[in-house]
Amino acid sequence: MFSTVYKVTSPGVVEEFVDVVSDIESKVLVKVDIMAICKADIRYFLGAREKSVLEHKYPLSPIHEAVGHVVKDPTGTFKKGDKVILIPNSVDEAYYKDNENRRCLREDLGENYYTKATFRSSTTDGFMREYYTASPDLLVKYTHAPSNLAVFSELLSVASAALRRIDFKDVKKLALFGDGIMAYIVYIVLTHDHPNLDLTVFGIDNNKLEMFKEAKTTRYEDYKGEKFDTLIECVGGRYSEDAINNMINLAIPGADLILMGVSEDKVQINTRVILDKGLSLKGVTRSTRKDFEHAKEIIEDKSSQEKLKPMVLSENKIASVVDIYRCYEEEINNKTKIGKNLLKW
Repeated sequence: MFSTVYKVTSPGVVEEFVDVVSDIESKVLVKVDIMAICKADIRYFLGAREKSVLEHKYPLSPIHEAVGHVVKDPTGTFKKGDKVILIPNSVDEAYYKDNENRRCLREDLGENYYTKATFRSSTTDGFMREYYTASPDLLVKYTHAPSNLAVFSELLSVASAALRRIDFKDVKKLALFGDGIMAYIVYIVLTHDHPNLDLTVFGIDNNKLEMFKEAKTTRYEDYKGEKFDTLIECVGGRYSEDAINNMINLAIPGADLILMGVSEDKVQINTRVILDKGLSLKGVTRSTRKDFEHAKEIIEDKSSQEKLKPMVLSENKIASVVDIYRCYEEEINNKTKIGKNLLKW
């Protein structure tokens, strides 16, 4: 069996390939339905990473946010037509117990931190393909949600992973820094899991901040309230330095700072105040199957669906590589709206 696959072969260049679909007699065969481009996909498309990194990436099929439906399952786990979320990360169990990765067995971390973990559209080809085979543990069935909302499950899973790093029994006031997609996704998970939380969102775009309807919103320079015991950064890029230092200033002694934003450049932070206040900084990236199962609960929740609906900016049918270029251009140029231009076969 063959499948059309699109790969980024060099900065700004996407080419069409035809790959053999492997393991169809032993793994679940999935027809990919809807995909979403993320910031990491854009960086690889633009070549916006160090040359030494990019040399080992191309050609690379992008996309790690995708949903599909089951075509055939020789394992008997799913039925034909079942809608499934595609999990992009996997780990060889041989690394579970080695010394370097022993802390990944902790409940608040997980297998996504294993040094030998693979991740779709980064260390191995992604989901920009018509058909895909996977072991059942890399698929999560969902029922009561439209596919154009379920495609946000990967982002929701990352937010869920971030919240696992927080002891909510000790949280009185939480600050969320950022007014983009990741901050809004974290907001959705927070309001689903902790509806009575004292939550303040810090941002710079008033139009975007209006979407955080169940939280207090403000600019950093306008805030005059009490300091926070827990602070989450979802800014990334060159502005993450300012965000992290502002969080340090607004943290109470012993506060927890959760860092989620990706920056390709080194950032300078005020370590003196970190030491003086005894702050803890925790990094979060990717997620585990457990987080995807939690994401499934959220996408099937009616209230959360209403929050997700405005994020669907458009749905674009993929018929040729021209459509891929158009979607990349739309995502790159979107600076004003919280949401994504989705791709569908």
